[in-house]
Amino acid sequence: MVELNGTLLISILNFIILVAVLAHFCYKPVLKVMDDRRNKIRNDLDSAARSSAEAAKLKSDLEAELANAQVAAQGIVDKAVKEAKVQAQAQIDEAHAAIEREKVQAAKQIERERKDALEDLKTQVAALSCDIASKIISKNMTPDTNDRLIAESIARLDAGRAGK
Repeated sequence: MVELNGTLLISILNFIILVAVLAHFCYKPVLKVMDDRRNKIRNDLDSAARSSAEAAKLKSDLEAELANAQVAAQGIVDKAVKEAKVQAQAQIDEAHAAIEREKVQAAKQIERERKDALEDLKTQVAALSCDIASKIISKNMTPDTNDRLIAESIARLDAGRAGK
C-alpha cells in the first residue's frame, strides 16, 4: 500500500500551493484572455451577421430599383414606339393629303386647259367658217356681218355639244 510519510504530505501541500499560485497568477489571466477572445469573436460574428443582413437588404433594395428601372425603361421604349407610330401615320396622312391636293390642282388645270383649248378651237372654227362662207358666197362682208356669223357659229357649236 501507500505509505504516508512527510514527503507525501509536503508534495501534496506543494501541489496545492502551486495550484493556488497558478490559479491566482496564471489561471485568472488566461481565463480573462480567453473571455476577451471569446467576446471579440462573438462581436465579430455579430458584426458579420449585421453586415450580412445589411448586404442582403441592400441587395434586395438594388434589385427592386433595378426592376423599377427596367419597368421605366420599358415604358420609355413603349412610349417612343407609340410616338413613332403616330408620327409615321401623321406623315402618311400628310402625304395622302398632299397627293389629293395635287390631284385636285391637276384636275383643275386640266379643266382650265380643256376650256381654253375649246375656246381657241371655237374661235378657229368660227374664223374658218367665216372664211369658207365668204369664199362660198363670194361677197364682201362687213365686219358686223362677220361678227354676227361668228357668234351664230359658236352658238351652233355649243348647241351641238350640249346635245351630245
